[in-house]
Amino acid sequence: MTTRQWRHLDGALDSAISVAAENGDPRQILWAASGIRRAGWDQIAHWIPGVAGSGDWPPDDEDVVAQLSRADWALAAECAGHWAAVAATVGHEQEAAVLRSVQALVVEGLSATSA
Repeated sequence: MTTRQWRHLDGALDSAISVAAENGDPRQILWAASGIRRAGWDQIAHWIPGVAGSGDWPPDDEDVVAQLSRADWALAAECAGHWAAVAATVGHEQEAAVLRSVQALVVEGLSATSA
């Protein structure tokens, strides 16, 4: 996926975290989604806690790869799909389109690895 797509996924995960924190978290979404975001920061943005200047995202069109578990990727796809629907409902079609493309990409990857 591109950096741009990952940043949109990061935003969807952040929204999921916020909702989970407000409503309680029976499926541990708060913990899992936070871990996915940290993996992106560490692996893609090269964020290092306490190191000034670390954490810069690559250019939007750069292809990036994050190593996540199947369960994390499944949650990422679920969050992308959910927040795409929310974005579409409030008229943010561009955001919805990016998140739908992320969901499709992740689902395709999960399907390919289970075949």
